[in-house]
Amino acid sequence: MRIQEIVIRTDRLDFPALTAGDGPVVVCWHGFPDHPMTFAPLARHLVTYGRRVVMPFLRGFHPATVDALHYSDSITLAADAAAVAQALGEPVDMIGHDIGAGMVGRVAAAWPDRLNRGVTLAVPPPAALAKVFEDPAQLQRLFHMFLFAVDGVAEAVLNTDRRLVDYLWATWSPRLVLDAEHKARIHAMYGDEKYLDNVLKIYRANFDPSRFDPALVDRGGRTEAVASKPLLVLGGGDDGCLDPRHFAGPHDGLAPGSEVEVLPRVGHFLHLEQPDTVAERVLDWLSR
Repeated sequence: MRIQEIVIRTDRLDFPALTAGDGPVVVCWHGFPDHPMTFAPLARHLVTYGRRVVMPFLRGFHPATVDALHYSDSITLAADAAAVAQALGEPVDMIGHDIGAGMVGRVAAAWPDRLNRGVTLAVPPPAALAKVFEDPAQLQRLFHMFLFAVDGVAEAVLNTDRRLVDYLWATWSPRLVLDAEHKARIHAMYGDEKYLDNVLKIYRANFDPSRFDPALVDRGGRTEAVASKPLLVLGGGDDGCLDPRHFAGPHDGLAPGSEVEVLPRVGHFLHLEQPDTVAERVLDWLSR
């Protein structure tokens, strides 16, 4: 599979992206601490079945956009995904993982005309997550969110060394053996203090409304609501980030026709751990 880098020009920002294949577009959005190339094993299956896979870098996570994260809230990132879809010839299929999963869920809710079929990996859409913060054990799993919110402490932890990045990968996907090439890729990305600063901006926007784009605030009531389009929601039974119990009954926050499945013996990075299984579920969903 030949992967090349392109630039997707939108009315919001020019987004660097990796792409492979030809055919109907599937846009894949990554999360943290991650890189678009984590989608490569899944992309090989999609390309084989006649799809063009586009894997953009989140705003602020490529040298060309590292200084462009002026607003870092989740609605801003979702608006980016909607703009990329429009530029690629909306509606498009989308797959999102982690932060990217929230982006896809919010596009389905607030920009449904930009989305054809949507898949979220490892994180259900926003409207399905209401009870997560009522679970003390789950809050412990999300310690990084609260660590990142503490000014000065987070910078000290992340900028001193990058062992926290390795720890998150190891605890979120305990069965995964990360190959040396991809581990080096992750370390190269998060070894840059500018990218780490952008990580903190995104996490701090969860608790700091001053980081919201005022031009998009009116979208908030829609992005956090139940989407009008059904979604495929896939989780990992061994996910150390989000307890699989929170995937068991999220239908209250999903449109009719949505499907939820927790895959056994796989963690948070399920599309890297079991690309064959994830591809089978995704291709079936996208073909309907």
